[in-house]
Amino acid sequence: MKSMTSREIRKRFIDYFVNILDAKNLAHVEVASSSLIPENHPTLLFTNSGMVQFTPYFLSIKDPVQDFKSKRLCSVQKSLRTGDLDIVGLSKYHLTYFEMLGSWSIGDYGKTMAVKVAFDLLTNKEYGYGLDANRFYPTVFAGNDEAPFDEETYEAWKTLIPVEKICKLPASENWWAPGPVGPCGPCTEILYDRGPEFGPEEEVPGMTDNPRYLEIWNAGVFMQYNRNQEGVLEPLKTQSVDTGAGLERFAVLLQGVDSVYESDVFSGIINDGILAQLDQAQLEKVKKELIKDKSNVKSAVQRVADHLRASTMLIAEGLFPSNKDQGYVLRRLIRKSFDACVWHIGMDSSKIPNILDVIVEEYKEIYPEVDKLDQIKQVLTDEINAYKAVADNTRKFIQANYTKKGLNMIDNPFDIYQSVGASKELIGEIAKEQKLDVNFISFDEKLLEHQEKSKANQGDRFKGGLGDHSEETTRLHTATHLLHKALREVLGDHVRQMGSNITPERLRFDFANDEKMTDEQIKEVERIVNEKIAEKLSVNKVTLSKEDAEKSGALHFFKEKYGDQVTVYFIGDTLENAWSKEFCGGPHVENLSELGQFKIQKEEAVGKGVRRIKAVLC
Repeated sequence: MKSMTSREIRKRFIDYFVNILDAKNLAHVEVASSSLIPENHPTLLFTNSGMVQFTPYFLSIKDPVQDFKSKRLCSVQKSLRTGDLDIVGLSKYHLTYFEMLGSWSIGDYGKTMAVKVAFDLLTNKEYGYGLDANRFYPTVFAGNDEAPFDEETYEAWKTLIPVEKICKLPASENWWAPGPVGPCGPCTEILYDRGPEFGPEEEVPGMTDNPRYLEIWNAGVFMQYNRNQEGVLEPLKTQSVDTGAGLERFAVLLQGVDSVYESDVFSGIINDGILAQLDQAQLEKVKKELIKDKSNVKSAVQRVADHLRASTMLIAEGLFPSNKDQGYVLRRLIRKSFDACVWHIGMDSSKIPNILDVIVEEYKEIYPEVDKLDQIKQVLTDEINAYKAVADNTRKFIQANYTKKGLNMIDNPFDIYQSVGASKELIGEIAKEQKLDVNFISFDEKLLEHQEKSKANQGDRFKGGLGDHSEETTRLHTATHLLHKALREVLGDHVRQMGSNITPERLRFDFANDEKMTDEQIKEVERIVNEKIAEKLSVNKVTLSKEDAEKSGALHFFKEKYGDQVTVYFIGDTLENAWSKEFCGGPHVENLSELGQFKIQKEEAVGKGVRRIKAVLC
């Protein structure tokens, strides 16, 4: 087994499925990675595996031959999982962001061929990874009350591996699904025995976290079922194979290292990014900690490497830190990076954004959307500065109310949270800095109570942003469509609606944009809107299947649970030539001549990366 760089691992995987298998009449088509923020997948915050973008094909809603010219596909998918967030940096293998090497057979070959393909790629020394098959321990689904023992996969492995090495495992280990509902099925994973120096021998590997047996590839999730909204398994019309291997774990094995952070995936980020920001004295201290088996400093360095890589990928896709949904996860990643850098590594917070230079340089060729360093750094810098201000205020509060009063215990930390907005983690770090103990016993309970009260007080939100369906509100609702389109023409296609609120008196429209609009841009938006009103364009609607509506190019940014049929409102004579078209439930005027004169009253910021316009019709 020869050492391979992560770039070569990626290249060999795709080359095998696209070119090597072509000689065996099994060529796969490479599909680009989909976004980390999944479309029309209400149960997922993030794309957590390669199969997410192919869900409609597993369910026979879409045809892979029509869209990709093949039933056999492969990709390297950007993925993000947050379930293990608290152990990232402590664990040698768990990450938030990772790359999933995947292949799919959608209604084409089945389990037996999937096993043969996996074995060939893993063991072939010329075009594969050259691994020793004598160290393989494949696992198969043992069966339960819902689904039977996976005998076909078991028999396929028997032709390649001694039967005593094939592990029959329960659903907790060998049943895969991307979420609580959707396509799912039994799987077969390949464990690699790294030897006694990594842990004790086990009679049935796969049931523990023994580092001796490293899971290197889920060589087949066999999509045989769909779990419906009631939680019941239903056989799928099209049987499919879905495989997935984490690039980072492959790198651990193929580079002969003990941790993902020791592989070339992270070595550059750590050495040229994180450590390069430290002065010589602090650098020497940190290096001494990095050679230890367990160290708070070491886990902090690893956490920063993971979290900033994940943050870079999310910001590159247009996400901004916020207090809800995906934006909240991004905020947590950045703030946890700040905590680790400042409190544990000893880095000046102003230098944290410099780490992104290394990350962007590494990934900009692989994922072109990452090639916007200045923009990504600005979003990160703004969030770091905002969090630093919270930290400074927290320190002042603690000094004034505890340190200067000679107290050595913070007995009501929730009071600090309410006063300055400091998180539990931040309160703990600054208390430690001030040599104070903290009693957090009732903190979580009080926080939950506070959050429930906040939810109860949000009763003034209107469905769809409309206060009523009066004539005035209907006119203003139509104007938001004109405004949205005009903003995209003036500012760019990155603009997307983030929310709206419409009353009979005015419209309020929130949209994604980094910078304050200039007076010239505001005037140009007004001009475009009023020009379209003067053209007296008709407003029409059409009901389409969700798939056809998406293909029409109609804008839709919200992660709503659209039904099979959706309404598209368009401004113009035909859907194909419409000036504006969006998914929308209405109501709208029939002709723009009913609107009158459009006037922007105010443009302001409502959060990082989100602007707000208030406008009226005269």
